[in-house]
Amino acid sequence: MQRNNLTRIICALLLMAVWGMTSCSRQRTVYANYEHIDDEAWEKTDTITFDVPALETAGTYREKLGLRLADNFPFMTLSLEMEIQVLPKDMIFSTQHKFSVIDQSGNSKGKGLSLQQYDFDIDEMQLEQGDSLHIRVAHNMKREILPGVVDLGFILIKK
Repeated sequence: MQRNNLTRIICALLLMAVWGMTSCSRQRTVYANYEHIDDEAWEKTDTITFDVPALETAGTYREKLGLRLADNFPFMTLSLEMEIQVLPKDMIFSTQHKFSVIDQSGNSKGKGLSLQQYDFDIDEMQLEQGDSLHIRVAHNMKREILPGVVDLGFILIKK
């Protein structure tokens, strides 16, 4: 009987140790929000904004963009301009990104049936406790009105 209890205690301790080691390395989403594009027609003058509230902890954060496209999106790539303002420091980072949504064979790189879901890694940044972000995203395509864009999302993950 004692040997059985000892085996259970050892197994429980090993499980707790494994859980403790893996939980430290887990990434945690601290912000995820999608904005709907009216009538699936994103105008060049429309800027999509996201406001990430003050962060609870300092650390390295990974930025991602989420995108949902309908079947009538007419291009193989999507070109975006992105501006991230870090507050209260008032630091501004402006970047341009080009994302491939269709491969050379004409197949979607997204996941889904009626809508295609895409997740694109953007960058990593060091942020301090109390920092908040204001993000502005606009498309940089030749067309003034971009059909087929249903939703655009911003995701922030603590590493």
